[in-house]
Amino acid sequence: MRETKKFEWDMSAQKLLIHSVSADITVDRNLEKKISMEVELSGFKKEIEEYEPKVKNVGDKFEVDLFPHTAFFPDGFFAFGFLKSGILEVQKVYLKIPDGLSFGIETTSGDTIIKDLSFNELRLSSVSGDFNVNSKEMKSLFVKTVSGDINVEDGSSKLEEMEVQSVSGDIKVVNLSFDRASVKNTSGDVMLMNVKPEFKSLDVKTISGDFSISFISRPNVHVEVETVSGDVKSNAEVLRSKVTRGTFDLGKPLSTLKFKSISGDATFNFGTAPIADENHTNKESQKDQDERLKIFEEILKSKRATKEEIKELMITLGYKVEEIEEFLSTR
Repeated sequence: MRETKKFEWDMSAQKLLIHSVSADITVDRNLEKKISMEVELSGFKKEIEEYEPKVKNVGDKFEVDLFPHTAFFPDGFFAFGFLKSGILEVQKVYLKIPDGLSFGIETTSGDTIIKDLSFNELRLSSVSGDFNVNSKEMKSLFVKTVSGDINVEDGSSKLEEMEVQSVSGDIKVVNLSFDRASVKNTSGDVMLMNVKPEFKSLDVKTISGDFSISFISRPNVHVEVETVSGDVKSNAEVLRSKVTRGTFDLGKPLSTLKFKSISGDATFNFGTAPIADENHTNKESQKDQDERLKIFEEILKSKRATKEEIKELMITLGYKVEEIEEFLSTR
């Protein structure tokens, strides 16, 4: 038997935590100060009729446990502890919440989609489920998975702090602005695209996962690179060949970027230097352009980015449509 049940709670707390197991969760905005939830269930009729999420509301914290046989753990932001009985399955959850909360999801294998919401703080934890976040505004972001992929896009706000960590899942962050960021991955790939140059620190560590980053314009940054056997390439003149260890500055450093790996490759695209005035344009030499295209080609060959992602990057960097089409048509 399958059935959808609806639940609603008034929301006066500032922190909302969702505990789940395998349900796919979609989170959208609620214009009211309420939590609205639709839960798709399958199982015996009696189990479905008796189903209710377990709710705990203490102080500024509101917790919703999607599976009714899960014990709450009072300490810590997240805690595992799922006990399942019968054949009742919580398959899909459609959740609407107000803007501005400190919001967290802990799940085991379900995928999570978060659409166009503002958060004070966003914390996500998963074993194998994927996270896809397209936010309107965030002050801080913390995401941790074992094998799930992490995709984050935020084109408006500036995060004070970001920590993203995975073991074997891929990490992709697009159009993000931040003060301090830490990205850790063991064997999955890390891709940061269209990063805004005004940041304080970015620390990236991998074991065998590859790393690529592109800025929308040239940052003033101090770069520290350390790898054992990976290749490190860049469109900056100071870094043109294979490098295993070293430091260099672009402009007068206002920020620090550190990359450390065992065997992962790294590709840095620092964008172009800003135009000083209307009568001065900063044109790349043919050698610079050829080298940049080689980097794009290597990324495509290694399947670290799709043609569509390379196209978006080339548009951002100012390539003409005919140049992009000509490049991609031969790859």
